Amino acid sequence: MATPVEFLPPALAEDTLRAFAASQHLPNPIAIQALTVTAEYHSIYVLSFSPDDGKAISPSLAITPDGSVDLILRVSGQHIPRIKTENEVAVMTWVRENTTIPIPAVIRYDATPNNLLGHEFSLLGRAPGKALHQIYDDLSQGQLEQIVDQIIDILVQLHKQSWHSISGLAFSPSSHAVIPGRVVEETFWQAPEVARHFPSSESVDTLNLQGPYESYTAYIAGSIRTYQHIIRLHPSLEPFRDLLPRLDAWVDALGQHPELNNTRYVLAHKDLHMANIMYDESTGRITAILDWEFSGVVPSQRWDPSRAFLWNGQRSASAAEEQKRLRKMFEERCEARGVGELLDEAEHTSALQETMQEGISYLRAIVEVCPRGQKQDKVGGWRAMVEACLEAFDV
Repeated sequence: MATPVEFLPPALAEDTLRAFAASQHLPNPIAIQALTVTAEYHSIYVLSFSPDDGKAISPSLAITPDGSVDLILRVSGQHIPRIKTENEVAVMTWVRENTTIPIPAVIRYDATPNNLLGHEFSLLGRAPGKALHQIYDDLSQGQLEQIVDQIIDILVQLHKQSWHSISGLAFSPSSHAVIPGRVVEETFWQAPEVARHFPSSESVDTLNLQGPYESYTAYIAGSIRTYQHIIRLHPSLEPFRDLLPRLDAWVDALGQHPELNNTRYVLAHKDLHMANIMYDESTGRITAILDWEFSGVVPSQRWDPSRAFLWNGQRSASAAEEQKRLRKMFEERCEARGVGELLDEAEHTSALQETMQEGISYLRAIVEVCPRGQKQDKVGGWRAMVEACLEAFDV
């Protein structure tokens, strides 16, 4: 399986970046630096400005210890055209307008390649402090407890707002107001792999979910229809085509179980681990939550779909145990603070609802790995899990 990093844009010359700043009606940067560590979906550059120029850009921008004002330029690859960038900026806009959750200021963005860079981009204010995964080993138990409490505060704000559909967020073409948009998920088939594994008639649009979806069951039905299309299309999935009639019947059966929609829809970051949290050691405060690109409105049971919550961002033998320890701390603090609903709402409301989610997750896994020729020793067991789900729905 290719990784998103393989499809990042080529390095941009300093002259190009200065011309870009001018094209965005920004002052000439006093320094430009390419970050050697890149995010999976972006090449990242730091554009530094004098304090006076920084204040002119936005009075709220922080001044760095060396006296400059830094902006973070994130240049996107063509992994998921348009909707990923728009989703992230729309979510950040909603969060800034409706909560006190700390996030970077959005200075400029373009969800198209129709700009001097030739790529989608977002230009953000630089948050003070360091990413928690960089300093995790130096944090005391007391600091960790304070950080967990601040994360609870963030989740309480996100979960306070109930939504009416499963979706990403987007901007209204007429008013630029934030509105429900297409679902955006990290498990999407992305453009480079669409070109590698599928006919030229297929695209990111045809191989992935749409939305918004009015209910949990509508989302599951949309997922089934998407995966059926891929099963019909790709020769590696021919052994699963005998399931197609039963999958049709599953879609029909979902409508007979309105109790499956017993959930709340909440805005979720979906990747809230320590590498995405900025922290100021001098104040003991979280200064920003980063990387909202795959966030969206989900059933409350799915606010942590990748199980990345509270991972310390380190690839070590002890990381999994440390995550379990922090999750237990999180649960204890939720109960102690009287916000146990954060825990309760993460639980499925019936055995059938849980089976429905497990079934679609295993079906997605099959459709994800077979075209890539991966995990052929696993797909037989995953098929059995899908069939067990179908049997639970009497189809």
